[in-house]
Amino acid sequence: MRKDWPLIAGRLNKRGIITKILTNGLLLEPQTIDRIKEVGISGVGISLDGLEKTHDSIRTYSGLFRRVINGIQLLQDAELPITIVTTVNTLNINELPSMLDFLASHHIENWQIQPVFKFGRVKGDTGLKLSIEEYIQLGTFIRDNTSRAKDVGLTISPADSYGYYTDFDGRDPTWGGCPAGRFSCGITSDGRIKGCLSLPDDFTEGDLRARDLWDIWFDPRSFTYTRGFTRQGLGQNCTSCDHGDECQGGCSAMSMSYTDFFHNDPYCFYGIRKGENE
Repeated sequence: MRKDWPLIAGRLNKRGIITKILTNGLLLEPQTIDRIKEVGISGVGISLDGLEKTHDSIRTYSGLFRRVINGIQLLQDAELPITIVTTVNTLNINELPSMLDFLASHHIENWQIQPVFKFGRVKGDTGLKLSIEEYIQLGTFIRDNTSRAKDVGLTISPADSYGYYTDFDGRDPTWGGCPAGRFSCGITSDGRIKGCLSLPDDFTEGDLRARDLWDIWFDPRSFTYTRGFTRQGLGQNCTSCDHGDECQGGCSAMSMSYTDFFHNDPYCFYGIRKGENE
């Protein structure tokens, strides 16, 4: 949508900044892929939210799945690394085993899996929201298939919003609190700064058209929802948790989208398990 994206990506590359792109795959045509490689983009993430019928239904675009698969082949021909990103919801959770086989057959090496946030279209469509039972199903799938996927050359990478501190979560290092505004930040297309681009626009810390990134990052008033965390800030889902100090209430975007509070992530494997045992 931005005609100047090659200029921006090329400038970042010249400054030694590793640059990747995330796309819905609609415009992965030969000339676009040539530009991606020319300006030094080092990898491409592509959203794929199910097999053909499911993906096209979720994306409300007939034929998009086939265009994505064609784009994947073109990227592979250009020897560009690919990560498939799947947002898991009620419509596609039962397709995960078939998706694993499909991605392996297409020689995909990286698969990022993340539960759906209650933002955007999902906010008005509770039919996409995972139940606790389905969330456990997601955790079981990742736990039971990570090794099998690796055997066929596919790495499964759960996103930050994936639950914590049980046998379902094999990430190393383990979760240590939301990185937004602590270790990372995002820049929106119009120059605003957020700790995490998944958060609503209410959580904008500054504008690069008005202030330098340096000033925004080091402003003591910035990113207070993570930088100013204390245990007293834990929400009701997390206040009695043994991992509260370390976890800090889980993913900020997941917590805010479902509860309207930070440090209150309802989708937490440790919390679910603890509740089942009480």
